[in-house]
Parts: sequence; structure tokens; C-alpha cells
Amino acid sequence: MRKYFGTDGIRGIANDELTAELAFKIGKATAHVLKSQNHTLNNVLIARDTRISGEMFEAALVSSILSMGINVVTCGVMPTPVLAWLTHQEHTAGFMVSASHNPWMHNGIKIFLDGYKLPDKLEEEIENHLDDEIKNHEIGKRIELDLLSNYVEWMASKYANLKGLKIAFDLANGAAVATVPIVSKEIGIDGIFFNSNPDGININEKCGALHPEFLSEKIKSTGASFGVIHDGDADRCIMIGKSGRIIDGDDMIVINAKFMKKVGHLGSNTVVGTLMTNLGIEEELKSNEIKFIRAKVGDRYVLEKMQEVGSNLGGEQSGHIIFLDLATTGDGLLTALETITTSLKFGVDIEEFSSGIERYPQKLTNIHVKNKKLVMKSHKILEFVKDINSKENMRIVIRPSGTEPLIRIMVEGKSPKMVEKIVSQAREIVEEVRTSGEISKD
Repeated sequence: MRKYFGTDGIRGIANDELTAELAFKIGKATAHVLKSQNHTLNNVLIARDTRISGEMFEAALVSSILSMGINVVTCGVMPTPVLAWLTHQEHTAGFMVSASHNPWMHNGIKIFLDGYKLPDKLEEEIENHLDDEIKNHEIGKRIELDLLSNYVEWMASKYANLKGLKIAFDLANGAAVATVPIVSKEIGIDGIFFNSNPDGININEKCGALHPEFLSEKIKSTGASFGVIHDGDADRCIMIGKSGRIIDGDDMIVINAKFMKKVGHLGSNTVVGTLMTNLGIEEELKSNEIKFIRAKVGDRYVLEKMQEVGSNLGGEQSGHIIFLDLATTGDGLLTALETITTSLKFGVDIEEFSSGIERYPQKLTNIHVKNKKLVMKSHKILEFVKDINSKENMRIVIRPSGTEPLIRIMVEGKSPKMVEKIVSQAREIVEEVRTSGEISKD
């Protein structure tokens, strides 16, 4: 049973749930486990997003890795997908210090090995060694290398066809500031950049992927053909049409899936989504004779299912989309440029395309809890979910957040009134369980 690792690494409030001391332990235990399993650890990479606590955790990780006799390359501010890409290119491990879309007071640590996030079993093994007295007599070196230019050159050469295109970007005052303007310039994109001045605490603040309304309004006066929104570590992408329509991850999955099928590049003729993917998206894909499979929520589980079934396209409504032929994880900028390229080659307007996809009414809500695992063991909740999912044209998902102390509720169905009613019932049941004798009060 994992105590610290969630669906996307380790998260917590900096200097409270996630401390420099814990970060040091994580670095040392990870190095110990990977070395004991004979994994290649040439020049381990460490990167961070723009939040103020990033340098503190970076320093703790650097010290811990060096103390294990392993050389370290500090990459500074860099998007998560760029770090993942580099670890794949360099065949090494990497630590990303970021809490993604969360507020500035949160932070986290994601670990990559040869481009991929660690599997659950490996994370559990690392946790088992966190409190061990690990001794080592070798000392590593801190090395200066310019690796970012490799990624920039790759992206610029791949999307050279977008030269001259006008695109508006919301960088969320996050890690995208280190790459998006540079890549845009190298390609020759006429980029307009919003929220590109991070100060350590304005990351994701009323901007970015959780606030698409910002760029939806701004794009109307820019003359841009497309809008692109990232989150704090730039692994998500939400797009905006030139008239302000929000194009979410589901839209982008469908348009890319249809084009990839048309040109014969859709692996196993299959797309992987999650438990949260709208039924309307599933029906849209199936009506185009494209297979659709659901995975657990979290891009790591989407990736695992993609590899299992031989798919090369999968993702989430939130904008985590994986083009497995191009990258080992979701890359917000790659997703945007790939989708723009697809829309141009396919000859479709992404706003018109999005508006043509019928969706079931869907509502999401969150409830703060202290102990997610105990709440989810409630017989009352499990029976309620089973009952609702047995009804025709109705679906409910109640799950613990993998990154925050929240229970997430999603309800969808053909009747908006029924969706509202079931959401209300679900909230009442979760609240009752939360405050009942089953667990201590919040």
C-alpha cells in the first residue's frame, strides 16, 4: 500500500505535507532502488516548474542523488514532458518538481525512467526504503549540459509547416515559459503570449488549463487562428477556436483519431480514454468504426492500457493526450501543434468540428475529505454506484483524487435534470459517510 505516491507522483503543501527532508529521502531511496535493480543512471536530470518552493526541493534532490555517487544535471525551469523526452533520449532517470495544475503553495515530485513514469510496484519499493539508513561512499558531480536545445530543434523541424501561423498562448505563468516562446520563434509562429511572467506564486492563478475562459475572451481581439492553453507543468493542452470556443481533450482526441484512421496510422484502430470520458465521445468514435477502451483516471494508466492493446492515441478530457509514436507522456505543446497540423491537413475548422460532437450532459463535483481510502470503502457508496450504473443511459463515477484530499463525483446521462438529482444524492451520501462513525470527522 503506497503512502506517499498518488496517480501522478507525490504531492502536498510545501513545507507541510511535502518537506525538503522528505524530498531528500525520496531522492536517496529512488537512487538506491534503481541502482540495486541495475537501471542505467547516467547524469540524472532534475527539473522544476516556476513555483517558489521549486528551488528548495531541487536542492534537496540534488544533494540526495549526489550523495549516492550519481552525477546530476539540473535543467532549471522546464515542462514535465520535456524532462520525460530527455530522459528517454539520454536513457536515464529524471525528477520533476511540480504540482501541475495545483496552486502555488503545493508542490510535488514525479520520477521518470527512460521516458516513462515509474510503475506502481517500483514506487512501492521506493517507499519501503524511505526510512532506511542507506550508506554510500561515492560522491557524484553536478554537471552543466544544454539539453533543452535538443528538444527545441526536434519540435522546430517537425512542425516547420506551421511557419507564419498566428497562435495565442496562455502559459499559466508556469514551466511553458521556458519552451513555448523559443519553439514558436524557431518554427516561425507568430506567437502571442499571455501569463508569461511567473513570480513564484502566480502559477495557475486565474489562468491556464483550469481557467480556459481567460484565453477564450482574450483571443477575440488578437486575430489568432488558434489558442493554446497549458497548465503549470505544460503536460496539458486545452485549445481555443478563433471565435472563443473551448476545445477540450476529448475534442482533440476525436479529430486526431479520425485523421489517423483515414491515413492508416491509428494503432490497432483503437483509442484509449478513461472512466471520465463522456459517453458521447465513445459513441462518436464507434460511429466511425474506431474502437474505444476505458482506463483508470490518470495519464499513466492511459499509457499502460495503450501499450497493452497496441494503441498509439489516448488521453483525457483535461488535456493530457498521448501520441505514443511521438512521445512517452502527454506533451501540451506537441498536442497543440499536432492537432493544428491535423486540422489543416484534414481541412476542418476545429470549432465547427467540436460543435458537431454530441455529448451527454455531465456534471463534476468534489468533496474535501481527510481519509479518501476509508470513504471509498463505504458499503453505502459502493451500492449507490452499482445501482446508478445499472440504469439505462446513466453513468456515475465516484473516486478518490490521486493528487488532492478530495472525493471526485462525475455523473452523466441523457437527462440534465436526472444528472443534477443524482449528483445531489451522491453528495449527500459522501457527506454522510465522511461525517459518520465510519471515519473521524473532517
